[in-house]
Amino acid sequence: MFEQINKDFETIANNFINLKSLSKEIEEVCNVCITALKNGRKIMFCGNGGSAADSQHLAAELVGRYKMNRPAINSIALTTDTSILTAVGNDFGYDLIFERQVEGLGQKGDVLIGLSTSGNSRNVLLAMKKAQDMGITTIAMTGAGGGKMKETADITINVPSETTNHIQEMHIAIGHIICGQIEKEIAPKIKALFLDRDGTINEDYGFTYETEKLDFIDGIFELCQNAQKNDYKIFIITNQSGVDRGYYTLEQMHNFNNFMKDEFKKQGIEITDIYCCPYLEHPDRKPLPGMFLKARDKYNIDMKNSIAVGDKERDIEAALNAGVTTTYLFSTKAKESKGKIINKLTDIKF
Repeated sequence: MFEQINKDFETIANNFINLKSLSKEIEEVCNVCITALKNGRKIMFCGNGGSAADSQHLAAELVGRYKMNRPAINSIALTTDTSILTAVGNDFGYDLIFERQVEGLGQKGDVLIGLSTSGNSRNVLLAMKKAQDMGITTIAMTGAGGGKMKETADITINVPSETTNHIQEMHIAIGHIICGQIEKEIAPKIKALFLDRDGTINEDYGFTYETEKLDFIDGIFELCQNAQKNDYKIFIITNQSGVDRGYYTLEQMHNFNNFMKDEFKKQGIEITDIYCCPYLEHPDRKPLPGMFLKARDKYNIDMKNSIAVGDKERDIEAALNAGVTTTYLFSTKAKESKGKIINKLTDIKF
């Protein structure tokens, strides 16, 4: 059994490595979907069995979210409405369960993605034929052979396997890649004001974690209020190695942050998110850009038009390493910096 498990992993790993050969086709599918969505159209998915589950999974990633918070993306799986499926199946036959929905729901300029491990599922083939008659772009996701769908679809992604489970594994991986690219292009980009915490937002008393020692620095509320008026979302990016050093716990760190957020809220300021690195050595620890990049990827932040403020040079370096081009070092002592040196937080203009 152990040897078979290792062999299965090797097969899966090799399959995914070989998927690189389909990168151009996947990029083409991404572009087709993005164009359709930008034109106010939608993406439809259909398939049977495991491919039905994948259809629902991928539609959910778009209507809900894949990685980032953003408005819902217009997508539907044609595999979910049991009343339609059973009515059409009973009255017209199982072969027409997707075609009928394409006819009723589809519009010229939409995209239909059909999933079939064999590439020969008749109900998917008929749906794709109907879609093409209506001016809907058709995309086939199949196995190595491609089946009849390869001859029918406008674009075919036939993954390098003839084994059903491995085909499905690759289909969902490709689907995730497509969802990720769609999300990045369709979701509106936001501008961010990135703030260090201790020494920028509040007085730094050395590993500050007690709420009774939360003393806000002059100008921080005015800075944040001006940022909000200019459509910036506010993020706090802070090293908190005091946890790793044993000075305070994660719970105490979170309690302090939540208390601070509530104090901001009393001033009409919404803190979108707080990123903390509680470790002495970690890719998130500034001057490394990890926390900035996590915020960027989750919220689709336009880093070039965002602003970062910190009281130490490592704050500036981390922001620059993440692609933030406008940075301010808040200091009365610094003589030089990679960012613009300011003595008052209110010196920052939006």
